[in-house]
Amino acid sequence: MRLAEMYDAKIFVDECHATGFFGATGRGTDEYWNVMGKVDIINSTLGKALGGATGGYTTGRQGVVDVLRQKARPYLFSNTLAPPVVAASLEVFKILTADASLPAKVQASTHYFRERMQAAGFTITGAQ
Repeated sequence: MRLAEMYDAKIFVDECHATGFFGATGRGTDEYWNVMGKVDIINSTLGKALGGATGGYTTGRQGVVDVLRQKARPYLFSNTLAPPVVAASLEVFKILTADASLPAKVQASTHYFRERMQAAGFTITGAQ
């Protein structure tokens, strides 16, 4: 954040592996590091933790999104989503907003899995 402010840079976060479970309520890296509202561009997927659907999204100020739509190559999420995917994705976001305990359940399951794998003799690397 300090470097971005010093150099008038934009902050871009790719949340494709964090949306739905990282941070206290699943809002991702900016929530985890307590910098919500300070990230300029967030890119994520509607798959992975959100149910494995297709498509994704980029959020930011309207001007930034407009430039990305016109200039970004390849424009990854340029295809129209099927209506059932949109409906299911909206429902997942509603569920996450209504129940902040769900990301904690995923995190607890992850820790359990890692512990059991280590107990079975596997070497597990990476942060706990």
